[in-house]
Order: sequence, then structure tokens, then C-alpha cells
Amino acid sequence: MLRLRLPSLGFTVLVLILAGLVWWSWPQRPLALPQIDWHGQIHKGDQAAEDVVMRQYDAAGKLDLLATAHTAYHEPHRDQTILSEVVVKRFRPGQELNLRADQGKVEGSTHLITLWGNVIGTLKPDTRFLTAKVHYDPQTGIISTQDAVRLEHGQDWMTGNGLWASVKTEEVNILQNVRGVYAP
Repeated sequence: MLRLRLPSLGFTVLVLILAGLVWWSWPQRPLALPQIDWHGQIHKGDQAAEDVVMRQYDAAGKLDLLATAHTAYHEPHRDQTILSEVVVKRFRPGQELNLRADQGKVEGSTHLITLWGNVIGTLKPDTRFLTAKVHYDPQTGIISTQDAVRLEHGQDWMTGNGLWASVKTEEVNILQNVRGVYAP
């Protein structure tokens, strides 16, 4: 003969309390996903992340390059990573660099970094440039753009079109239509 055994009252109350706690703590709306513009294209293998930190070390094991971004997504079929709210810092002594932009792209094969949208670059503590878009090659230390640029050094400033700068040699050139103010 089969006997049906019912759980004790205490166990039943405990299960109901746990179920109530799970229901009460469950998110009432969907959890926020990274706000990433996929440009209408999502492919198998694409990856997305938030609060990204990328580090590059030199041969001696010292930090050489640090890049942070609010969001990133990698497109393996194009071998590129698209970034938002990007900050790139180079730490080599005598070759310090800080770049900040709204958006960025890192090419996988060449490691070329392209930044656009309110780009601000600092080459020395008292030298900075502002432009709409730049290309930075971490291997050569070359920064370049063909867009309008403003270069500031202390109280002095110059504007023009195009920029070529070497982080290694600390050389900065505005390429065309140069205008500026020099205050001795």
C-alpha cells in the first residue's frame, strides 16, 4: 500500500518564504545591456563588453600602453574593435601621451588606433591638441590627421589643417593653413 507523506509545516513555510524573496528581488525590468551601436550588423562571433581595460607591455614587462573604454565590440570578420568613450595612455619615459575621444577603432592586424569625436591629445604636460579625428600607430609613435586642428602650448596656440606628430621625437607639425599666437 502506498503512503503519501506530506512535508512538515515548517518546511512548507520556509519554501514559501524563499519563493517570496526570489520574486521580490527579481528585476522588475530587463537588465541594461551595453549601449553599443552595431551599425545594423550583427554577425556570429561578434563580442561586446563594458568597462574595458586593455594593456600592452614592453619586452621588459613594464606597462607601455593602457587603453580604457566604456564599451567595446569586436568584429572578427573585419578584425577590428570599436570603442566608445576611449582613453589611450602611453607610459614610456620621455614619450608620454594621453589621447581621449568619444569613439575609437583598433585594427587587429596592424594595431592602428583611430579616434574620432572631440579628440584631445596631450603630448607633454603643457602641450595639447584638439581635433575631430586622429590616427595613432603605437609601434611607430606617430599621430596624424588631415582634419582641422588646434595646438596649444602654454599661452601659445596654433590652428591649421592636418597634424603629424611623433611621440618618440616630440616633434609636432601642423601641415597647412597655419595661424597662431605666440606670447613671449
